[in-house]
Amino acid sequence: MTPSEARREWNVIEPLEESPGAWQMALDEALLEDACARADFVPTLRLYVFTPGCLSLGRTQSYGSVDAAAAKEHGLELVRRVTGGSGVLHHGELTYSFVARVGEPFTDSIEQNYTLLSEAIAAGLASRFGVHADLEPSRPERNPATGACFLTPALKELKVHGRKLVGSAQRRQRGAFMQHGALPLVTDYALHARLFGLEPERLRAAMVDLKEAAGREVSHAETAEALKQGFTQSLGAQWTTISIAPQVRARAEALVTERYGREEWTRDAL
Repeated sequence: MTPSEARREWNVIEPLEESPGAWQMALDEALLEDACARADFVPTLRLYVFTPGCLSLGRTQSYGSVDAAAAKEHGLELVRRVTGGSGVLHHGELTYSFVARVGEPFTDSIEQNYTLLSEAIAAGLASRFGVHADLEPSRPERNPATGACFLTPALKELKVHGRKLVGSAQRRQRGAFMQHGALPLVTDYALHARLFGLEPERLRAAMVDLKEAAGREVSHAETAEALKQGFTQSLGAQWTTISIAPQVRARAEALVTERYGREEWTRDAL
């Protein structure tokens, strides 16, 4: 039986959540902790929007690799992720988060899990928007002189005609993993370039947003439906809509206080 022929009862958290960066990152980590603690944890998809816009830093990324003052000048928050990778501008984009325990169809292999999730996202984008995205086949060298995630596609990330469309990062711990990633719907290249000290033309050559790839305006809601559809087509996901469990919400609130809402956490690379 192929993945698309399998029927998997998975959870999706709805409605689409629009919240500040500290809360979004805390909730992702709280869900991962829940997956680690519970053998009966059901794979869970969450789709969300950073409101207000936000600049997120990778777990070990230098705070000085981005223009934090420019971000604040434009009304953007800053937050540090628990996952690795480089900086992402969450502005005019949709973010996905998927949390699961290691077990069929997922394994301890980061690459295999990346592949399965990227293929699912690609399937949804092709079906809904006619966008045909390819998986990056190699592990490119990252340029430490720039802090921009979308400048270079990582292994198994999605690109369209060589330009990066989705930036993702994964964290594994104690038999579970969480992968989250950004899908730009429309890009302010001038702002993006300023935050990372790059020329806009360099970013335009390296990345693409969904509006350009699809050739039309797209909404957060439609894109969220496309991703859900892709998981169904590629992995056989049958969705049960759930809300955030009380214990997960409480843990996320604690993580905002302990980590994500603190300036020290954002400034200090881990």
